[in-house]
Amino acid sequence: MLVTAAAEPTKLRLVADLYPGRDGSAHSGFFVWNGKVWFKAVSKQGGEGKWSLYCSDGSTAGTRRIKDFPVQEQGSIFDNPFIFENHLYFQGPNAALGKGSRVWVTDGTEAGTRPISEDGKDVCDEYKPVLVGDRLVLSLHGDYDGHGLVALNLHTGATETIAVPFDGWNDYTDSAMLKGAVLKLDLDGKAFWSIDGTRSGLKKLVLPGLPRFENDGGLNQFVSLPNGVLMLPNGQMKPPLELWHTDGNSVVTLASWWSDHFASELWFGRVGDNGMILAHDRTRRCGLWISDGTVAGSKNILDSDPYKEASFSFPRASHPSPVVAGGRLFFVMDDGKHGLELWVSDGTKSGTHLVTDVALGDEDAEIFKLFPMADGRVLFQRKNASSDTDVWISDGTEVGSRRLATLKRWTDVVAVLNGMILLDSDNDQFGRELHALDVPGLTLPAAGSK
Repeated sequence: MLVTAAAEPTKLRLVADLYPGRDGSAHSGFFVWNGKVWFKAVSKQGGEGKWSLYCSDGSTAGTRRIKDFPVQEQGSIFDNPFIFENHLYFQGPNAALGKGSRVWVTDGTEAGTRPISEDGKDVCDEYKPVLVGDRLVLSLHGDYDGHGLVALNLHTGATETIAVPFDGWNDYTDSAMLKGAVLKLDLDGKAFWSIDGTRSGLKKLVLPGLPRFENDGGLNQFVSLPNGVLMLPNGQMKPPLELWHTDGNSVVTLASWWSDHFASELWFGRVGDNGMILAHDRTRRCGLWISDGTVAGSKNILDSDPYKEASFSFPRASHPSPVVAGGRLFFVMDDGKHGLELWVSDGTKSGTHLVTDVALGDEDAEIFKLFPMADGRVLFQRKNASSDTDVWISDGTEVGSRRLATLKRWTDVVAVLNGMILLDSDNDQFGRELHALDVPGLTLPAAGSK
């Protein structure tokens, strides 16, 4: 497999053949911690495949199997990882039930990799546990009607029941942190629960003027800011789209706009101390809004002129989702002149611009992956004119954007370690396995994320 990096072609290096043969190891869930990448993969043991936890420093010798997971038909394997006091926590298999999930912890050894949540209790896969101090707030399935709500103390391993059953809990909506507690929408979409991780701290917030929330269909609807929480109550269901804010005492409407279609896609997230929204708009075609949680600080920063024929690219088919790196938003947009290309915004009009015209003229760059790095740059992958894959790196400027490699095979960037990019790559001999592209200039590790 040839790679064009710098001026000379080099080989894409195989890191490890975890599942010998052409089937591949089905590795996924990559998370960077302590200068290594952690992931789940299927390894062949005794002629059979088995899910295991692995870690790798990008070398063959430094890639090792940490723990074999118990066999079960459904449930988590290595999901929702996070770091607490130099240990890696995640949702893993629930051997007691033979299905579902439990909370696991690992210190990087086989003996130190174990489940810590209650035996026989199924942690809900559809709600990501939230860490409040040293207490992990969990939603549990049970024999009762509805979900249980418990807090797992990560220091002691003790579990406190907060509410069982908890009729107000809605697993299908997002949550946010507000004043040191979890803000979570109730089933009716009319009130919030504030959860600080204790039974006595469970409070129902009935806020006057709170709009009714529609089923979000998986859309992120809450963004925590220093002064409260931004909210998109009506999600993708029907226009107009509205931006709201709460400080836990009252709610206020910050902005509203009409999308050009009732099911228009959008992106909603935090960039620095502000919330940002990318959305289609009837007037502007492409709308980019920023908000600091106040009416005066909520404004559009991408004018309709000269972008009247513009369109955003969203994560459907081969289109990438916007990413945040170095306090800036990187996204793919067609301004009606350059085709779908990489754009960047620092939250100001002057700082929102095309990064570089990779495919000259009005041709699309065919970018299919954006990958944020801890140093504020992004990696992006695109399909070139020869249907090969180009890997680029960019600091958000034209002069700081360059091609690192042209790959002759299907590849997907999964992590960045010191001096190398790790990729999921297909190979005639090994199948889909973990490979590495050595790039000495990459001296900072990627942020710890899946």
